[in-house]
Amino acid sequence: MVVLKKTAYLIMACSISPLLYAAPTANIFTTTFSILSYAKWETTSPKFCVINNSSLVNDFKKLAPTHSTYKITAINVNDIKSNHCQVLFFSNLTAKEEQSILNNHVNFPALSLSSNNSECESGSAFCLYKKNQSYSFKINMESLTQSQIHIDPRVLLLAKSSESAE
Repeated sequence: MVVLKKTAYLIMACSISPLLYAAPTANIFTTTFSILSYAKWETTSPKFCVINNSSLVNDFKKLAPTHSTYKITAINVNDIKSNHCQVLFFSNLTAKEEQSILNNHVNFPALSLSSNNSECESGSAFCLYKKNQSYSFKINMESLTQSQIHIDPRVLLLAKSSESAE
C-alpha cells in the first residue's frame, strides 16, 4: 500500500509539471553527489564522466564523499560512446548541445547533470543552478526517463517541495 501511495504521488507530481525544483546546497559538487546518492547503480563503481572540462575532475575527486566509489574522469564528447559512463556531467555546453549528445552518443543507461542549463527544458536530467548564495537543481522528467537510471522518488519529492517555495 505504501509503495502504491509513493507511486501515485510520483505519477501525480510528474503530471503536474515536467520540471521540478530542489532545495539549495553549498556548491555544485555537493549538490551533484547529493543527487547521485538517490540513484540505483548496476555497478559498484559507476563511471562519472566530466564532459569537455578536465579542470572540474580534481574538484569532484577532492569533494567526493569518503564512501564514494565513483571512477571520476574527464572525457571528450566524441569519446562518450566508447566509455559507457553511468554519469555524464556537462558544464560548458548549451541545452541544445546536451540534448543532441544524449540523443546521438548515449545508447546505454546514463544519468546526465548540467551546471550550465538553468531552464532545464531540454538536455540533462538534473540541472544545477545558483540560488542566492547556494546551489539547487531542477529536474527534466523527460530526460530522467530517457536516462534509464532508477532514481529514488524522494529526490523528486524534494524537488517538488522547493518548487512550491519559489
